[in-house]
Amino acid sequence: MTLYGIIDTAIEYVNNIGPTKSSAVRMPSLTGSIPSRWGLRGKEDLGGGLSAVFVLESGFAPSQGTLNQGGRLFGRQAYVGLSGKWGTLTLGRQYSQIYWAIPGDTMGPNIYAAGDLDPYLSQARVDNAIAYSFTTSGLTVAATYSLGRDAVDPAAAGGCAGQSPTDWRACKSMSAMVKYEATSWGMAAAFDRNYGGGGTGSPLPTTSLTDTRAVIDGYVKFSNTTIGAGFLHRINHGAQTATLFDVVSNYWWLGGTYLPVPQVALDAQFGHISTSSGTSAGASVIAARASYLLSKSSLLYVTAGHMFNQRNGTFTIDGGVVPPASTPLPGVDQTGVAIGMRHTF
Repeated sequence: MTLYGIIDTAIEYVNNIGPTKSSAVRMPSLTGSIPSRWGLRGKEDLGGGLSAVFVLESGFAPSQGTLNQGGRLFGRQAYVGLSGKWGTLTLGRQYSQIYWAIPGDTMGPNIYAAGDLDPYLSQARVDNAIAYSFTTSGLTVAATYSLGRDAVDPAAAGGCAGQSPTDWRACKSMSAMVKYEATSWGMAAAFDRNYGGGGTGSPLPTTSLTDTRAVIDGYVKFSNTTIGAGFLHRINHGAQTATLFDVVSNYWWLGGTYLPVPQVALDAQFGHISTSSGTSAGASVIAARASYLLSKSSLLYVTAGHMFNQRNGTFTIDGGVVPPASTPLPGVDQTGVAIGMRHTF
């Protein structure tokens, strides 16, 4: 059994918050350069090439010492399963396959990144899930099916009412992925669909409504430089306009990482999202980060980003940071700057 973890926190400045366009200096609760967590990972050899595996992973806010993911003890991951030459089969709270299918996102879950345009990608987890994956020679194929997802998580994280005793389709979720990674390049594609059933007031109140994403992305490495890009198409039946057309969005990003010396990493990324159905709720974001490695386990970083909201767009530069929320008025741009430290163990 292995005990592991990350402690990452920062002090950030963000402007144009809310109706008064106020500014704030604070410590974010959800993520810095990487969300903080600790976990237990185990593997038992059962003989004949078969192993029992498990993961228990807890997300927390170092600024307060409180649990994230709706206050769950193991809100990031909690599963058990079997693994062999035929693949790995696991049961419990797990990531959607779309989470594993974003190798082309070079800035990952940084507080300011292209992922702010679709925060679901960094927190796509499902309860009551069955997952299967098989990897050989760099190729991975995988699928996940949830019997009823996320009774605690917010709507942005795919929240729903959990398992239903009367409706077999309510709050179900399914995803599939294929990924190939070689020494100097990699690419992936994934499909992710959430079914409704959360009831009145939820983003997908009935089971006839779905929220579907399809993504393709990849990266290539040149010596000490990595370039990544991706494209995501989304059809969200739960975000309907007054004319009852589905909201269709297209999101793409381009970014890179450069290591001038082994102790320094420089990252930059641009992302853009556009929507159909006349909502004018698109946006663009540009983000950058510089990290200095103090050791193999510790680093310091400074990061900044700017969100360009279109007329009805209310995207936040730091993904909302709930609590406290940092949502701007529609069409108002927003800037964030943060200085922080990360330690892994």
